[in-house]
Amino acid sequence: MILGTVSVVVGVLLFELAAQWLLERSPAGRDELLGVWLPPRSVIPPQPPPSFDSNEPYDDLIVGGKRISKGDLWGIMREDPIVGYVPRESSVSANGWWRSNDVGARHDVDLRDGESSQYGTRRILVFGESFTQGSRLPQEDTWVYQLAARHPAIEPVNFGVDGYGMAQCLLRYRTVADQVRHNAVAFVFLPTADLWRDVNTIRSLAEPWHSFAVLPRFVPENGNLYLARSPYGDVDAMYRENRPVLSKELRDHLRLYDRFYVPMLYEASGMADFPVSARLIAAYLGQRKLREIRRQMFYDPDSEAWRTVREIFLSAKRESENHGAEFVVIIMPTHDDVATAADYEDFRLYWAERVDAFRHLGIKTLDLLPALSMVAADLDYGYDGSHYGPAASAHIATVLSQELSFEIKH
Repeated sequence: MILGTVSVVVGVLLFELAAQWLLERSPAGRDELLGVWLPPRSVIPPQPPPSFDSNEPYDDLIVGGKRISKGDLWGIMREDPIVGYVPRESSVSANGWWRSNDVGARHDVDLRDGESSQYGTRRILVFGESFTQGSRLPQEDTWVYQLAARHPAIEPVNFGVDGYGMAQCLLRYRTVADQVRHNAVAFVFLPTADLWRDVNTIRSLAEPWHSFAVLPRFVPENGNLYLARSPYGDVDAMYRENRPVLSKELRDHLRLYDRFYVPMLYEASGMADFPVSARLIAAYLGQRKLREIRRQMFYDPDSEAWRTVREIFLSAKRESENHGAEFVVIIMPTHDDVATAADYEDFRLYWAERVDAFRHLGIKTLDLLPALSMVAADLDYGYDGSHYGPAASAHIATVLSQELSFEIKH
């Protein structure tokens, strides 16, 4: 018994000695052991990440003999006090892959106070995230652009932006609704990729993104939506107030509004002086908690995330109708969703239930999973190996050119 206890103690001590030798402190101010980020983790890095240079080449990506820039792939953004960030108006990326008009849409025609480009054309304002923007593709290869080519009676206007949740879509619609005449509004929603974003405020807490801005989110309260704004007017103010340690104001904000702020990972008082083994256990338990949160929010139809998205869609529907426009939700799967649906009937059924739940609320809803599942082998990727590629975008445009004809009546 004594020998066993001694062996355990000696083993732990040897592990601690080895771990201290292997422990690395990154420039971001975090302790890592063999790739594991140990608590207490920093929410805001000690130094701001390098500013995004839209003209900087993206790795060694060359297409058609041209070095592709970050702006070509992601677009060119600016801060916005209402939405958080929006595309910079009237801008063009280094190789012209990404172009914006006078209201910041990825569209080649200026729209402010103007009629549709052709008489009788129905203008649809399309809001969403990177899969809507057509991220990682030239403008002409995006499904929104191709939809216009396939359906001359429709003028879709691309307001998709990387990293957006449905909250940003609604806020963005509110900023342009009175500036751009329109007949319909479409929100594009990818449940497995987007749902978490509407119970999150700092994207880097949920995904390994270099995104530390505190974004606004909506909170459902008794059938209404309360807008929880960022405590800061801009990112610079956020950095000033939260370095070298997180301010009480931001900590309280995250506790209230960000479901990916797990205190075990970020608030372990004095844990930096704990044995590495204890910190590893805390990291494991914290990561398990994050996985549980993500799984629960998706598979519980009454989770805060689903309730928030439903209320956002209902608000968007009312506001669209107040502008004399129809509202439709487009449910889009990812590559992984298409593969999962092919292998697991339970996933297909649950997906269909969520689509039906929107329809039962009176929300026009188009589900792309069945159609894209039929062409799964043709669903290619964008030029950086992520998102949908030109062929997949063409399929999406073809399906929507047929479906929207029935959904958009005027």
